[in-house]
Amino acid sequence: MIDRKEFFRRSGHALGLAVLGTSAARILSKPSDDAEFIAQGRRFAWQIDPEKCTSCGLCKTSCVRKPSAVKAINDPKKCSNCVVCYGHITNSKIDSDKIDSEGERVCPVDAVERKNFSGGIDGLFLYSNNPKLCVGCGKCTKRCNEHGSKSMFLVIRPDLCLGCNECTIATACPEGAIERIPREPVDDYRGDYLFDSTYYMGEGV
Repeated sequence: MIDRKEFFRRSGHALGLAVLGTSAARILSKPSDDAEFIAQGRRFAWQIDPEKCTSCGLCKTSCVRKPSAVKAINDPKKCSNCVVCYGHITNSKIDSDKIDSEGERVCPVDAVERKNFSGGIDGLFLYSNNPKLCVGCGKCTKRCNEHGSKSMFLVIRPDLCLGCNECTIATACPEGAIERIPREPVDDYRGDYLFDSTYYMGEGV
């Protein structure tokens, strides 16, 4: 029978190994096939300010996770649904019927997907970024912001982010576009609390 001190020592070792194993598994594991954002149990999250981001490419190379936890997305409310998308192909003068077969892709891994939803080669098109392929290089978002409707932008996927205390992307970002934001009401132990508007309307009491 082990004494109290030895029991705590062994428990500490077991807990440490469990934490290290879990962290290693998350870093080395492949991204989830599910494209939905899955919230993790943390008070804070890292996110990109699209007004400051210049799509410099450091999100791809600086993240401790490989491939990066940063992914490009397209806001369908801002997208112009063009036949020729600046975030999709580089040769914008190409004939409409040759875009899918001969269009020079902006994305090096062909993660930008194009679907016709109105019929005809000169109809309206839906553009999306496949998270299974996207590596967070920002090439599509850069061209969309420089020449298009600015509907494409980069985000840090919370289901892929490891939640590091010091984000390596934030450290590398030359524009200071990576921010650490609260994911829930924050109590800083000073008596100040953040509630949603329903609380102040008397509905949250």
